[in-house]
Amino acid sequence: MAQGLHVGARAEAGWTTSADLAGAGLERALAIVGRQLNTDRLDIQGQRIVEVVAWWLGLPAAHALLDDDRLPDLSPENTRVWVHEDEAPDGIGTLVLEERYQPASLSQLDAYVEAHVGELIDAVCAHTKRPAKALRRGVADRVAGALIWAAQTRGDEPRGCALAKRAYEDIDLRTLELPGYALTVHVRSGCCLYYRIPDKPKCWGCPLLTDDERRALTSNA
Repeated sequence: MAQGLHVGARAEAGWTTSADLAGAGLERALAIVGRQLNTDRLDIQGQRIVEVVAWWLGLPAAHALLDDDRLPDLSPENTRVWVHEDEAPDGIGTLVLEERYQPASLSQLDAYVEAHVGELIDAVCAHTKRPAKALRRGVADRVAGALIWAAQTRGDEPRGCALAKRAYEDIDLRTLELPGYALTVHVRSGCCLYYRIPDKPKCWGCPLLTDDERRALTSNA
């Protein structure tokens, strides 16, 4: 079984489908992430909910691809994602109802992600006025981030970066030289908007930061 995945129906209230998020459950989901981020801005809420779904889909797929293993069936009818005030059970926000598999490939992952986010992006764009292109950039950033982060947790960052580059040819991966060591930086292709929330700084991978500003953030951490 792939890591980062629950198998079988569960009773917790936070499990939902991408179809519900794109329909009757959208306003509730936006309100949840708005409270979590402490913002009532619909554009930020919309960006967040789309990226949450992409992240939950990306993580178990990343582990399967890193294992050269079969990809779990992440089709919309078989998959639930976690959107709730509380943390996901065991920190895992992806659930499949039945344990089924497909050959592991980036093209299959892309097909699964698109099957979930296509209608969701349309719904979020219509409701929040956040441009669809910005939402799609966020999806790509989150899936790429999941590939890299899953590899980092295994001590195999280069493999995660290689997978992310295969998935997204234009990805901006940089080596940030610091005194005595270096860090890999995944610079997002689009802004998450979180910095527009009062008291929220720009994130490490923000495309609005220079590398010198990233070094300053690191030295002040």
